[in-house]
Amino acid sequence: MAGIDVGTHAIGSGWCVVSDANADARSRKIHFCNQWDDQPAPTAKNLSAVLLNANGDLIAWGFEARRLWLTRGESLKKEGARYFAGFKMDLAARPSTRSSGECVPSSAAASGEQGIEADEAPKRSVPTDRVTPELLTMLLRQVVRKTLEQITASGYDEDDIRWCLTVPACWSDYQKAVMRDVAKNAGLPSEDGRVLLSLEPESAAHHARVSGVRVVGDPDATGDDLMAPGARFMVVDCGGGTVDITAYENDSDGRMIEIGQSLGGRFGSDFLNRAFETDHLLDCLGDEEVLAEIKDNCPDALLHLVDQWERAKLHVTLDQDESLNLMIPSAIDRRMGAAVRRRLARRQSKVSDAIVLTPAHIHALFDKVVPGTLELIETQLREMEATRTKESGTDVILLVGGFSSSPYLQQAVKERFGARARVLVPPNPDIAVLFGAVHFCYEPQTRARRSRFTYGTAVNLPFEEGVDPEEKRYVSSDGEVTCNDRFSIYATAGQTIPTDAEVVHEYVPLEGDQKQLTFGIVATSCPDPRYVTDEGCDEIGEVVVDLRPVMRFALEERAVKVYMKFGETEIKVRTVVVQSGQEVATGVRFHSNY
Repeated sequence: MAGIDVGTHAIGSGWCVVSDANADARSRKIHFCNQWDDQPAPTAKNLSAVLLNANGDLIAWGFEARRLWLTRGESLKKEGARYFAGFKMDLAARPSTRSSGECVPSSAAASGEQGIEADEAPKRSVPTDRVTPELLTMLLRQVVRKTLEQITASGYDEDDIRWCLTVPACWSDYQKAVMRDVAKNAGLPSEDGRVLLSLEPESAAHHARVSGVRVVGDPDATGDDLMAPGARFMVVDCGGGTVDITAYENDSDGRMIEIGQSLGGRFGSDFLNRAFETDHLLDCLGDEEVLAEIKDNCPDALLHLVDQWERAKLHVTLDQDESLNLMIPSAIDRRMGAAVRRRLARRQSKVSDAIVLTPAHIHALFDKVVPGTLELIETQLREMEATRTKESGTDVILLVGGFSSSPYLQQAVKERFGARARVLVPPNPDIAVLFGAVHFCYEPQTRARRSRFTYGTAVNLPFEEGVDPEEKRYVSSDGEVTCNDRFSIYATAGQTIPTDAEVVHEYVPLEGDQKQLTFGIVATSCPDPRYVTDEGCDEIGEVVVDLRPVMRFALEERAVKVYMKFGETEIKVRTVVVQSGQEVATGVRFHSNY
């Protein structure tokens, strides 16, 4: 069982053997790689970065790609090379106007916009680019290769492996479908059931439930048993690029039932680094040209300075009352010039050999991401509180992901929500998603999920005089009068759906010469839409059913049953011919519009 955490900032993999010894998740032995070319220190994840030549071929990836770009960047640029990092969330990028359950684009996050609206509804999108899937394919192919080297060296074959890839909770089915294509192109198997997709916070929950948790603010205090029946917890996955949130309540068997929304936003810790580099450094230097020259001529020194901030920010507290001094590398100092140095001295109480971050500066930087994270938690906590009963236990906020190690973030969450929920952190929260992906691959513990929208298809139903508009009247060749564009509901927004549940409707072709049925999968926030053309309804995908195998039957015998599953990570569709009981070819294509 192999899990790959495809993170915005970093990527890694882990695996374990199916055996009696690993049957209990609490004692399961997970192997992982912590040796990567040019890594600064042993780490379970490599950088999500690739370096390409002028022809688009891979030169290097991960830490090695960053080192080459920093040390040989000028000569590589002249040769047409390009460096890409942190590109995952550009997959099927959409406009900045979006709902509370959707990710915010990098441009909005960089400017401090939260992109959170009160009402959730499908949104039209711009076409996705072709570059991001290719970059993800190159990156994933390298991690798959590295993982296979480990597993095959232990005596197993490629056919012995089931894989699991993590995806953000806020991704649409279109983005998940693109990720499946990426997986196939990266060399992973295409057979059904060989590659699973798991939501990142859901993976983290699988790890946290078995690894033990502690109370924020009291390292010696243990937290609630997250595997106990009735346990209620929200998972806040604070990564480098995004913050993703889901919420669950355990059933009587201790398996997870989703009780909240799938929320996400670009409030990851990388945006603190970007804010430090683009905002604070520019304020310190006071000259865009000087900063641009530093970026172009000594990127390695700039990286060293940003890395100082990266390490320092993990020790910053909410009540920080001391300044941070980040020593200026000599390469940057030489390019600053006397005027900039005098400006620094005036600005920083005569300090000119370091970048000084006062408590006010630190709070301003953290305000780029922490308030947005708190608002997402507030939205989810209200969802959880709405489902409480008299028998419900204490709500828990579980912080996971690399940024969850930040005392500042932990204290901010506890200060705002401590009276309403217990705030917990698992050990090694930075590897929670990675290890959780392996646990999910081994034995998913999610029993039911909440439907994000009302889903259905466009069908023709009997025309109702005085109710249906005349423009929707359809008269078939045999004279039957029906109404176009009726909404055939499969799942309702907010409905709890078991992971193994299938919803089925039976359809008959309207005309005798139809060799295929083509209809859209429609989504809306409305709980009971009548027409697929109602305001807020959006076609998110298309289903095509091949009828050629049954054309020899009478029209009424060509009925098909269309089954849909909404309880898994992805929407799945299959079709069965009623007359024969056999499945027929069914193609599903999702659109990039929600």
